[in-house]
Amino acid sequence: MGPKRTRGAYRKEERAELPQGLQRRLVDCAAAKYGTTEKLAKALEIPKSSAHYYRSGRLTMPMSIMDRMLAIAADPELEEDVRNAAVIKGRTWANSYAANINREMCKKRLRLPTVEELQSNDELRRKAAAIVSYVMAEGSIWIRDDKDGEGTVNITFADHETDLYEHFRSLCKDVFDYDIGPPQLPGNGARAIRGFIYSRFVADWLMLNGVVEGEKSAKEMRIPKWIIGSTDPYTLVAALQPWCDGEGSVCGCYGQRYNGFILVQSRHTMIDFSVLDRVIGHRGSGRNIPAGLLDLSCIHGINAIEYCRAFYDSEVIGDIKHLFDKLGLRPIKRLASIHLKDDGFYSCIWELRFRMRDTCRLLNMGMVTQERKARKIAGIGSHIRQ
Repeated sequence: MGPKRTRGAYRKEERAELPQGLQRRLVDCAAAKYGTTEKLAKALEIPKSSAHYYRSGRLTMPMSIMDRMLAIAADPELEEDVRNAAVIKGRTWANSYAANINREMCKKRLRLPTVEELQSNDELRRKAAAIVSYVMAEGSIWIRDDKDGEGTVNITFADHETDLYEHFRSLCKDVFDYDIGPPQLPGNGARAIRGFIYSRFVADWLMLNGVVEGEKSAKEMRIPKWIIGSTDPYTLVAALQPWCDGEGSVCGCYGQRYNGFILVQSRHTMIDFSVLDRVIGHRGSGRNIPAGLLDLSCIHGINAIEYCRAFYDSEVIGDIKHLFDKLGLRPIKRLASIHLKDDGFYSCIWELRFRMRDTCRLLNMGMVTQERKARKIAGIGSHIRQ
C-alpha cells in the first residue's frame, strides 16, 4: 500500500505565492510534459481540482509541488523567474488563511448595525436597545482565551420566563439575522433556561455598545450613548423593559399589600469582612447589612454609605434612572444594603424604588410584560382607585 495522499490545497508545509501569470506558466509547462493538466495532477498525486486551482492562481502552491513542477518542466529560465518571484508563506499560513476566510463568511451572514443605522432606523434602534439591555440585565459575554479568541454571548432566564426568552430570540433574528435556537437547560439542576450566540462578531458589537466581558458586577457598565441621547420615547421604553422584567420586582409590605416597584443591581467591591464586620442580631441574614446600619458605620474613617457611593457606585443604575427621568418617572436611587459574598468581599446592592403611581405607569407604558408582575401591579392600580 502506497503512502496516504494529502490533498494539495491543505498540505501543512511552506507555500509559495507567485504572480498569477507566472504560476499559470509553471503549471502549463509541467502539464505539457504529460499532455494535460489532469495527467499532471495524477503524476503529482494531487486532486485534479487542485491542479486547476494552481493554474488559475486561486490557490498558493505548496513548496514540494512547486519543486516537482520545476523539475518536470526542466526549464532553467522558468525556474529562475519562479525562484526570484516566489513569496514564501509559513507552514500554518494556509490554516490561518482558511480560518480568516471562514470568519469573513460568517461575518457576512450576520447583520451588525452601525451607529448611523441605529440613529436613522427607529425600529432597528428600538430592537437593538432591547437586546443590549437584555444582555446587560440577564446575560454575559465570554471570550475564549486562545489564538482565535472566539466569543460567546449567553443569556439566562428563570424556567418560567419562556416569554422573555422568545422575545429575546425574535430580537436577535431581526437585528443580527441570528437564531439562538430553542431554550436549553443549564445542566446543573438549576431552574433556568439559556440561549447562546456563538459569534465573536456579535460579542464585539455588544462590547462596543456597553456590555462588559466576563463578570459584569465587578466592572463599570454604561448604557450606550445612542440610547441615552435618544429623544424617541419608544427607544427608551424598549431599553428599560428588559431591566424591569429581568431585575425588577413588586415590593410587598405586611399583609401582602404591594407598595411599589423596585429594580435592583449589584456591584462588587473590595471591602472585606475585616474592614466592615457583620452585625449580629439585626433583621435579615447575617450576610446582609441594611442601609440603616451602614449609615451608623464607617470604612476607613468615612461614612459607609458615602464610601460605597464614592468608590462602588452602580453606573448602569444611574443611566437607567436617567432614562426613567426622561420619561417623566422619578425613581429614587439608593444603596439598599451590602451583601457578604463567599469570597469574603461585600457587594453593594443598589436599587431604584418607584412610588405606587409610577409603578402603575410602568405597566401602562409597556415596561413590565411578565404576567406575574403585571397582575401585582394591576392590584396596586385597583388599590389606588379605591
